[in-house]
Amino acid sequence: MNLREIVNRNIDLQPWAEGERIPWDEPAFSQRILKEHLAQDNDAASRPAGLIKKQVDWIHRQLLAGKPARILDLGCGPGLYTARLAKAGHICTGIDFAPAPIEYAIQNAPENCTYLFADIRSADYASEQHDGYDLIMFIFGAFNLFRPVDARLILTKACAALKPGGLLLLEASSLDAVDQIGNQPAMWYSAESGLFSDKPHICLMETFWDDENTTATERFFIVDADTGQVTRHAASTQAYEQEQIEALLSETGFEKITFFPSLTGESEDDVNDFLVISAQKK
Repeated sequence: MNLREIVNRNIDLQPWAEGERIPWDEPAFSQRILKEHLAQDNDAASRPAGLIKKQVDWIHRQLLAGKPARILDLGCGPGLYTARLAKAGHICTGIDFAPAPIEYAIQNAPENCTYLFADIRSADYASEQHDGYDLIMFIFGAFNLFRPVDARLILTKACAALKPGGLLLLEASSLDAVDQIGNQPAMWYSAESGLFSDKPHICLMETFWDDENTTATERFFIVDADTGQVTRHAASTQAYEQEQIEALLSETGFEKITFFPSLTGESEDDVNDFLVISAQKK
């Protein structure tokens, strides 16, 4: 792209019209996102280690009653949850399609922890080594990054991969959080390097909100400071009302749907970005 194409851009961008999401699976981009996963001064990709520890403790005690379980983590990133759960005595599997984070997870995997580099929409969750998982995790708003048809597919596959009575732990971005994404003012920044490029660049960002479908779309134009070359990225986020999530879980084979205040089980009055839900396979 060039600067003229920015001027002549579509100013009525529809959800997913310019791509599925930012390029998590591109090798160089995934190396940069790995740095964000491991950073302790922000939660752009993963939470800080102290909070993850509290959340893993809650999952171990509240959902699994402290008993050894087989766990599948969908969109596991660098394995920050699965590694801790494995050390707590669980047998864990993680799936992710970002190459650098999954390689990091493999290289740092404790005993009883394995990883698969794959897209969770097409990956096979089943295993010949056991008859199903006790718990499947789909957390940190990853659910909202998929088109509704794909989100339904993932939930259906997760239900099929669980043992009878097994649990799904779903952490979805709230409607208010997605609304805020879609209604941000346009902005720009310059950087010597960053998430979108290792080289000096300018990032121009604008957002769109589709009120009918409750979907936010972000569009990024990355302008290389040396060449003026422009790269475009776009990402859409689907919002759901609580009742819509309950209905979708029921339709994909779940019951006993329970909402929690957070992944630590504690109310956090200043944070309402996520809905934390457990659901049992029928």
